[in-house]
Amino acid sequence: MKTKRRNHGFSMVEIIIVIAIMAILAAALAPQLIKYVRKSRRSTDIQSGDEIQSSFARAYITLAKEDTYDPSSDSGDVYIRHDHTVPNPPQTLADYAFLELGLIPASKTNSNYYWHIEYDSATGKVNKISLTDTAGAGGSISHEVFPDSGDFAEGI
Repeated sequence: MKTKRRNHGFSMVEIIIVIAIMAILAAALAPQLIKYVRKSRRSTDIQSGDEIQSSFARAYITLAKEDTYDPSSDSGDVYIRHDHTVPNPPQTLADYAFLELGLIPASKTNSNYYWHIEYDSATGKVNKISLTDTAGAGGSISHEVFPDSGDFAEGI
């Protein structure tokens, strides 16, 4: 006579084995996920740098049409963070550019970074945009995001 065996679910050993396999997979995939998140944040900062450059070009064209901008009043070098407020009325090309942009983007890499923009105040052409850890010269960290963002994009 055959006896009926009732299946009451998984045994404790089977559950422990499944949990161990999941832990090994999570440990193997977590570093890759973190790498992709960092790369995505750097990519967003590079796109923000491109938007800032475009905003400077548009602001310069707008000011040239209106004939309201005095290039001699501008240094062509500005450090700015996302919590900066534009003076009313705007005084420099940078102020006009950020007013036109609508919102100064916060760095996704580090929200405490400053945007360092070097531009020619006579032509409105942006020469270099970097993310730095301090406002002004002497910052220990500087990441170029425009025009050459290669090292920053690769994570150096």
